[in-house]
Parts: sequence; C-alpha cells; structure tokens
Amino acid sequence: MPLPEEFSCTCDTGLGWAFGCSRTGAAHIRAGRPCEDAYALWSGSSGAVPCIACAVADGHGDPRHDRSRTGSALAVDAAISEMVAFHRSYADGNIPRQQFRAGFKADFPRRVTRRWRDLVARDVERSDATPSPEGTVLPDAAYSRYGTTLIAALVVYDTLLVGQVGDGDLLLLRPDGTITFPLPRDPVLAGNETHSLSAPDAHLLWRTATIDRGEGGVLLAATDGISDSFAGSESEEFSLFVHSLVDRVRTYGTDSVAAAMGGWLDRYSAIASGDDMTLVYASINPERPETPAADPPEQDRPVSREEDW
Repeated sequence: MPLPEEFSCTCDTGLGWAFGCSRTGAAHIRAGRPCEDAYALWSGSSGAVPCIACAVADGHGDPRHDRSRTGSALAVDAAISEMVAFHRSYADGNIPRQQFRAGFKADFPRRVTRRWRDLVARDVERSDATPSPEGTVLPDAAYSRYGTTLIAALVVYDTLLVGQVGDGDLLLLRPDGTITFPLPRDPVLAGNETHSLSAPDAHLLWRTATIDRGEGGVLLAATDGISDSFAGSESEEFSLFVHSLVDRVRTYGTDSVAAAMGGWLDRYSAIASGDDMTLVYASINPERPETPAADPPEQDRPVSREEDW
C-alpha cells in the first residue's frame, strides 16, 4: 500500500490505467494526527483474462476508533486480495458472465468482510502480544477500534464490479460527459453518520452493482473529504471538478496530472473540508475499440497547399 504522501499508477494495455493519491488533511496536520485514509491498486491477469482492481478506505479517526489508520490499510489490502481471488476463480473456472456478476453481489461483501476481520485479529495479536488460536472471534469493541469505510472496484473484460460500505464517492463519467453514481444512496445515513466495516453486520451493509464496460469512461473513487469540499457529491461544483479533472488529463497527460494531484488535494483540504483526501482515477478503455474509419472519399480529403495552388 502506498504511503499517504505518495501517488501510484497501474495499467493494462487492453483495459486502461489507474492512479491514486492520498493526502493528510489540513485539520489533521494542525492536530498532529496522521492520514487515516488508504488506497490500493492492482493490475494483472489470470487465464489470459486481465483485470484492474482499485480500493479506497477512510478510517473513522475519532478516539473510539484509535486504530482506524491501520484499519483502513487492512481494508484496502483485504479488498484487493479478495477481488484478485474472485477474478481468478472466474477466469480459471470459465464461469458464465451472469453467474460471475451474481457471485460478486452475493459473495464479495461476505468474503472481504471476513478477510478484513481476520487481518484485524492478526494485528491485535501482534500489537497486544496476546496470541489467540486461529479462528478466534474478538469482541465487537476490538474490531471497532479499527473502524473504516471501504470502496472497491474491479474492471474485467466486459464488466465493472463495484461495492461500498460506508460513505465516500464512486462515480462513472462516460465519454458523452454523463456522470452516474452506480451505487444506490443509503437512505439510513444522514449528516456525518456512516456505516463501518467494523460493524457486526457489516456484510449486510454493503451496496454493490455490476455495470457494462461498454464505451468505457472514467471511474472515480474518493473519500468524502473531497466532495465535502465541493458542497457534496451531487452538487454542481463537484460535477465541474470531475469534468475539469478529466479535461486536464486529456490536455496535459496522466503523468502531469498525477504529479500535481497531491498539491491540488492539499489546497482543497486547506480552504474547505480540512479532512484527509484520497482519490483513485481509473481510465477505462471502450470494450470494443472502434474500427478505424475507412479512408475518406477523395472529395473529403483536406486540400493540400500544393493543390491550393
């Protein structure tokens, strides 16, 4: 997992590419607190079927969740591990697409939640020097100390698989400029309340969706510190930010934007939310590259300078 002040990139020549950036919030710096966000990226293939996996997590950070910085790091680790394992089971087993999609919605929340709880138990054992037999279930309060949200996205040949527990933003900007939020809003949450991966029933709190890759687009996953700096994820200001970010990538290239992202997030945090900020930007290629256009008819060709004369 990258350190908070770093950015990292991953890519697959057929599917697209992704980069991420995480920054300590201005309020956290003033209070002497570390960044409690985390993100992770992975790309590879199994059975000649490529995939890109992304995860973003936001540790709760208050005194009741004093190990949430570790909790968010373990969450993105668990998410990437489970998405890669899920992808391999699909690729190696030649499972039909509909079964693959249904399996993600039915099994992924349970699998990733269980893996995160296992990782937490190991960390408790290391941190507290209290060895426990494998499979030991800790008290709920022990998991709560590691409380965090989690967003996960897996890009495969023709499908985007996404899931989320807790707050944060996951959106898809299609090539025609349309922004969609593929995951339904949680009607239970209000204000600063959020669900947590540490809840005893966390596997039931997940929202998941499967999306056709289709014409591709840009998938953004971000902690709520970013949209909170723009009057919320459904505000016009946040929509303008998303479109301008994509325009800058087109104009200046991935490397330039990725290198500048840390400074931009620092500024948004300083003048607005003050929160930690983490963003993963995934550019997804169209499912079927467009067939190169045939040579235009002779009368449609641009007229050369010589022909002008």
